[in-house]
Amino acid sequence: MDSPAILGINRTQDGTISVFDGGKHVMSIHKERLTKRKHHWGRLGDIKMYKEQIPVVDRPYDLIVECWSADDEYQKKEQYHEELRTVLNLKEGAEIIEISHHLAHLYSAYHPSGFETCATMIIDSVGSPVEHIKYDYPGKGQRNLFEVASYYYCSNGEIKCIKKQLHDRNPEQPHGLGNFYYKLTNCLFSGEGSEGKVMGLAAYGDPKKIDLPELIVREGEVLIPDEWIEAFKTTDYFYNNEVKTFGEKADFAAKGQEVFENALMKAAQWLSDVTGTKNIAYAGGCALNCVANSKLLEMGLNVFIPPAPHDGGTSVGCAIYGAVECFKLQNEFEWRFDYLGPEVDIEQVTEVIKNYPDLKIEKPEDLIEECANHINWGRILCVFQSQSEFGPRALGNRSIIADTRYAVNKFWINAFIKGREWFRPIAPFVLEEDVNEYFKFEGRTPFMLFTAFVQDVYKDKFPTIEHIDHSARIQTVSKDDNEFIYNVIRRFKDKTGVGIIANTSFNGKNETMVESLTDAVNCFVNHPIHHLVVPPYIISKSKPVSNPIQLSSYKV
Repeated sequence: MDSPAILGINRTQDGTISVFDGGKHVMSIHKERLTKRKHHWGRLGDIKMYKEQIPVVDRPYDLIVECWSADDEYQKKEQYHEELRTVLNLKEGAEIIEISHHLAHLYSAYHPSGFETCATMIIDSVGSPVEHIKYDYPGKGQRNLFEVASYYYCSNGEIKCIKKQLHDRNPEQPHGLGNFYYKLTNCLFSGEGSEGKVMGLAAYGDPKKIDLPELIVREGEVLIPDEWIEAFKTTDYFYNNEVKTFGEKADFAAKGQEVFENALMKAAQWLSDVTGTKNIAYAGGCALNCVANSKLLEMGLNVFIPPAPHDGGTSVGCAIYGAVECFKLQNEFEWRFDYLGPEVDIEQVTEVIKNYPDLKIEKPEDLIEECANHINWGRILCVFQSQSEFGPRALGNRSIIADTRYAVNKFWINAFIKGREWFRPIAPFVLEEDVNEYFKFEGRTPFMLFTAFVQDVYKDKFPTIEHIDHSARIQTVSKDDNEFIYNVIRRFKDKTGVGIIANTSFNGKNETMVESLTDAVNCFVNHPIHHLVVPPYIISKSKPVSNPIQLSSYKV
């Protein structure tokens, strides 16, 4: 008997779909990778677009599982369902069901974690209205409230909700850890997805210079003191305003980051104490704060965070829910790798290149050697491999890579390729077996969700990836994780003695990560990048790009 085909759909921010065959993952993708609009919400018309652009979506489905949030689009649910019935080939008797927002996050974190028993915490700005929550939880029966944090105990597939923090969404009295960081971000930057800017800016500040209190934490519930609510009303700290100095803005960000971290640790400690386990699965938008995540490790907790802990990851949770709860199947997806995108026929790059007469494509006998040499010579490379990363971090299949030893590389990438603030850090790839050599960190961290401090002996040796506080958002790489990237770093280490290289997402200013080969070639052509690597090919420009290293004599 064939496994049931299941489609998980995230209808909220960072719209996504995930295709499963029973408990096995087939493909996941973000809407933004196709529309090129960052954080693109799920909307009517999406399913037709997915089906037209991704062949694997065109299959007969046994079940559709959706996740909504506090979005008014829910009122159009019947139109969305009519689209599904019209566009997709649904098997006879196929159902369309929905699960609440935090439940979708839960299934994306607990089941792929590898933990048999763990506590799970879901923390974001807003989830589902309580009227849409179909399972039991303490305080069930209230109305006109929305989930902002949920805590669970999970053991051998059994799940019990032990606490929810609910909020009425009154913007004048915000509460919850996710709402706190959302408000903090809006005080400093505009636009969706700017939380990472706050985290990067905070390292330049001194929290002691800002006289604002800690957040109030009571059994996992986080309340925002009136002093912070008043502070959120000012525009003085906005990054593009000149009312405050850079230092004062950094101090404000640092204070916010500090109290966020302290509140998160208190909530996690309470959860660990009440459940009696140090295993924590953690998802929701707040789980992208890698500096705070590292504090959880310092507490001695065993933490699993999926590489897509934000709303985008809920489509995976929806599909797993369908397999486990609706068909009573064993989940077979353990989230050890994040290359979940649709497969790309790499050989098509030879056809794409024909439309670019100024480009030259080669198939070197030793591509690894050539890439290691280019990096050592100070050149910037972009790498495209078949299946794209599903989470928001580039992990080697849609990456820009460079030497970590040159300070100018950080400036070059931020100013001339990414077009973003100068203080934004760039992450390092580090060989898994060497991570403790360079960083104060033990173990495996393949998803770029934790930070670590540079070992004292290496401080200021790798300015491309080292933040002002000597930390870096590290990604360990093994041969099993990403064989091509691993081999490039190994060869680079053979030449230089350095087992790390810089890595950032393959995109330009205000662009989403490239998805297709055409996206990759266009981005390469339009930005000062030296070579595009599409293993086993390497592509060069007929007109040489200025070498950033030649423009600066500064090398540590």
